[in-house]
Amino acid sequence: MSGGAPKKSLLSAALSGAPTPTTPAVPPTVGLSGLGSLEAFPCLLHAPDDGTALDGIVGGIESMDLSKVHVVGSVPTNTMLPNGKQLADYPLDPYRRRGGKECLSSSFSVTSPMSMGEDKMGRMLSGSLSQHYEAVMGSLPKGLTSDERLRVRQSAPMSPAVGSLKQLPQDKVGARTIEGRKLRRSVLKGSVIAFVTAGYSGKRFIFEKAAELGVKCIVLDGPDSWAQLMQREGVIAKFCPIDFSDAEHVFENCRKAMRAASAELGGLDGITTFCEMAVPLVARLTEALGLPGNTPDAVDAARDKYTTRTCMAQAGLPTPRNSRISAPGDVAAAAAHVGFPSVIKPVSGAASIGVIRVDNEEQLQKAYERVVRDLSRAKVVAGALVEGNEEDEDDAAAGNAGSWIKVELMLEEYLDGPEVDCDLVVSEGRIVYGAVTDNWPTVEPYFNETGSNCPSILPRQQQKELLELSVNSVKALGFTMGVFHVECKYTSRGARLIEVNARMGGGPVRDTNLLVWGVDLVEEHLMTSAGIPARPPVAQRPLVQMAEYSINAKRTGILRSTSFLDKWVKHPDVLYARALVEAGSKVVCVADGLPTWVCELMVVKPTVQEAIDFINSIEADLDIPIDPLPK
Repeated sequence: MSGGAPKKSLLSAALSGAPTPTTPAVPPTVGLSGLGSLEAFPCLLHAPDDGTALDGIVGGIESMDLSKVHVVGSVPTNTMLPNGKQLADYPLDPYRRRGGKECLSSSFSVTSPMSMGEDKMGRMLSGSLSQHYEAVMGSLPKGLTSDERLRVRQSAPMSPAVGSLKQLPQDKVGARTIEGRKLRRSVLKGSVIAFVTAGYSGKRFIFEKAAELGVKCIVLDGPDSWAQLMQREGVIAKFCPIDFSDAEHVFENCRKAMRAASAELGGLDGITTFCEMAVPLVARLTEALGLPGNTPDAVDAARDKYTTRTCMAQAGLPTPRNSRISAPGDVAAAAAHVGFPSVIKPVSGAASIGVIRVDNEEQLQKAYERVVRDLSRAKVVAGALVEGNEEDEDDAAAGNAGSWIKVELMLEEYLDGPEVDCDLVVSEGRIVYGAVTDNWPTVEPYFNETGSNCPSILPRQQQKELLELSVNSVKALGFTMGVFHVECKYTSRGARLIEVNARMGGGPVRDTNLLVWGVDLVEEHLMTSAGIPARPPVAQRPLVQMAEYSINAKRTGILRSTSFLDKWVKHPDVLYARALVEAGSKVVCVADGLPTWVCELMVVKPTVQEAIDFINSIEADLDIPIDPLPK
């Protein structure tokens, strides 16, 4: 399947103030309308000048005090109760998916790699969503029709936050100013928002930010979730254990738990999640209760790469050649249609597992067999994807990832050129923020990520095209609110989409947007979840210039220690330098499989090129002690 030339872009309409276009894939009532200025796209004003004419003024934030910014990164937090009980989580995350989905090594544990295996972890998580994802997803109700959705919203009681919002001057509360943000925060303070699953403990910063803003958080998660520790500490208002093994009743049990908890707290203002696998459940819960949210159809389309491509083609957006592979007999036909080089990947949900570049039909056949084997062994634990053990090779039943990573694949033409992240905030059908971050070349053939820099150093016209494609892709899928992490490439034929993640990106994404443009994606996500307009004040120029690096293992073996980072931990230009695996852990290089991230670093410098050069010099200086594997 191949797409035609793009129609008039949504971003162009936003910049010109013209009405936004509609496409066959999205009814006009769902379309995203523009702002009529550059306030939403600060990176375009700062982009290297290539002669592209832009008019606009960005303002609101003038400086960034790094001493007051909690730079998060990826490292989890302690999840042990005072009585010594270790709650369900994993300590380090060498395989986390920085931008979108998440996965981790099969050697994880809740204490250390040597002290607890997967079997024990599986028993601890017996009631979690991750362990019963396939059954839960199969039990969810279908999305409502537009008429049914309208009737639900008309009959639903007004939430306390929306009630408070209506009492404020709308022109001021919707202004992209510090005063406007104060008004919006006054509405958000005291609001009650339910979170479906907490994710791993590295997401604790989300709940801490919510608490700082005065949000009363309800967390629905498995009985052994580390979230109960946050209730004990007063970070969240209520932890509601949900037995996800009772798949048939999960939807209704979540509704009952939220209603009971919110009744104690003064009413429910929103339902949300920052975890990939909970997004379909949240979409159906918000729809059923008449709360702010995106439709199940939009969410499901974004999570299925083949459906995403179909929606884009229907919207007239550029679409790489692709073909579905549902059985071994489809491989040859897919190769003939797509050609080479190409990429074989799961249709949905597998992060870096099963994504392989192939240059001929022989490689494709071998890659197909490998991907099917790997996916059959994969596991979903603690809200993340676990790569199966080699010893499970002949035991397909060892995997439990089920429909989250369908053993249904697609072949897609290989996209050349630099990769970027386009982070968007959508509020009330309007694009209110968009920024481009450069991703560095991945480790092929597995496409393992390495690093990034922000602001982007791509020419202004290329950044503009990438933002146009990202905005139009979100629109084509039918989204009208929330935070989106859109992954693209600027190829030799122009901007092309990789995927749309219907939530905030992971890893350094929140840090990057906060540090460089002063926009906290967590806060804006919470605003939209509660039905409050998101209009983030944006820096008129980059507040810092940063680069970050997740360093892949250069050889396979056992990591002897993590002291190789010590000399950089307190360097004034290094925001963090942290190990992502524990001493004594096995690490893998690209020659032997999907590489292991050994450590992560983030630096700031007066210019982005200086930041890139500095972090590369650190990487060259590191002497990572990896001993050979025992024979």
